[in-house]
Amino acid sequence: MVDEPLNTRVRRVQVPGPRAGRLGPDYSVKVRTQWNATGGRVRLSVLDCGAGFTESILKRAFEPYITTKAKGTGLGLAVVKKIADEHGARIDLGNRLVDGAVLGAQVSLSFNTSTDTQILADNPV
Repeated sequence: MVDEPLNTRVRRVQVPGPRAGRLGPDYSVKVRTQWNATGGRVRLSVLDCGAGFTESILKRAFEPYITTKAKGTGLGLAVVKKIADEHGARIDLGNRLVDGAVLGAQVSLSFNTSTDTQILADNPV
């Protein structure tokens, strides 16, 4: 999985919804990066144009065995959250709203670069 291209991973995690599978600028998956120099943090966000998540899923998304997929195990986000917590990172999940309408979902991971730099310095390869 480490060698798997990011765009393949993004396509694999898309949740089917009313707009899934459509092509064009209004139905794309976007990957964004942001740098906050003041806080020394990097944020990676993946935004889609699907149906979003229900409130009940948003409240429990990082708990084990919570899934929206028929054959899902519900372990993906729980494992990601555990790894993020162990590295001082933060993961956020939410719906993209415009004027109260859900336009898709967003998953963001942010981390402090100075912490990661120190971890690398303390643990050379």
